[in-house]
Amino acid sequence: MARITAATREKVRKQLLETAAEHFAERGLAGAQVDGIAVAAGFAKGTVYNYFASKEALFAEVITEGCRAAVQRYAASRHEGSVRECLRALAAADVAVMSEQESFMKVVVREAMSFDPRTYPLIVEHLGPYLEQVQQILTRGVAAGDVRDDRPVSQLTLAFVGVLALLYVQHWGSGGAWPALDEVPDLAVTLFLDGAAARGRPRSMGKKTP
Repeated sequence: MARITAATREKVRKQLLETAAEHFAERGLAGAQVDGIAVAAGFAKGTVYNYFASKEALFAEVITEGCRAAVQRYAASRHEGSVRECLRALAAADVAVMSEQESFMKVVVREAMSFDPRTYPLIVEHLGPYLEQVQQILTRGVAAGDVRDDRPVSQLTLAFVGVLALLYVQHWGSGGAWPALDEVPDLAVTLFLDGAAARGRPRSMGKKTP
């Protein structure tokens, strides 16, 4: 029996990931079936298990591929500048990739926000490429004195990605009325770095009760 080359394996793997993204988008994580994904991709039933340990592992790897694509777009822009500018460029890269796989990303966000203990840790783990890039930017910001240093950067990273996810939910929930996708990068960075405090005014800690 002829051995499958590395190039062939990678081609099959990519086909499975592309088909899986469409399958998950249509049926969600719970409704998707591994054999159905294999057949839709043009392979024998059970082929998925030659590449991925489970349906959840396949779902997670599709997430990772999307994150890698966003990071690659960001890197290709060779963007340099302030923390604000870098975060905005990275968020814009995420929006660009998300808009290409919007149906699948709706499933990812829904699964993440359901905080199912079986899937939430898996999703966070496979957001790794994107989370690492955000963390690098924020770490530079802490060193430069532009980002608060009283919270772990890992927590700030998750907070930023959480803001992005909530803006996506609002976009979808409003039928695209607000925010429009092209508004999301600026809005996410502004809310994350500046909050809702009025500009130019000192932040109040609230009135002390006698």
